Amino acid sequence: MQKPKIIASQHIWSGRIIDVSTERLLYAGGREHDLDFVRHPGASAVVAVDGDGRVCVVRQYRHGTMDFLWEIPAGKLDQGEPPEACAIRELHEETGVSAARWTALGTFLPAPGIFTEVIHLYLAQDLKLGAAAPDADEELEVQWLPLTDVIGRVLRGEWNDGKTAVGLLRAQYHLQM
Repeated sequence: MQKPKIIASQHIWSGRIIDVSTERLLYAGGREHDLDFVRHPGASAVVAVDGDGRVCVVRQYRHGTMDFLWEIPAGKLDQGEPPEACAIRELHEETGVSAARWTALGTFLPAPGIFTEVIHLYLAQDLKLGAAAPDADEELEVQWLPLTDVIGRVLRGEWNDGKTAVGLLRAQYHLQM
């Protein structure tokens, strides 16, 4: 198989975070197909685990689901910002937590069919608690729950946020190694 070739691109809209375009792809067999495409700068997400095996999670309103979700702390990469720096910043802003030890847990692709967003996952350990400083548009509830409990909530389908599920499962795997 060969990657399709982009033969046309029409910019549709630019927003505060994303850009939307329609791209025409030419496949090896000569078939053409239009695809609506969303460009996103990427993000980092953190599974922060304390010495008692508890995970720091945040509850916040997500308009896409029109509901509140429990998630691991996460946020968008700023222009030119390295993913680990974003993870450090977001963990501290959302929860007040800082960490002495960081482990990369790979990446997560939330919707690769139409979205360029790549979420960089990290495990944070050797934690120090401080005061949170969330962004003006964030209202967060922070809780510390046992890793086994949050893994159970993911596996039972009670928590459905993709980055949270993948991040927690990868952190659990890493911690058991």
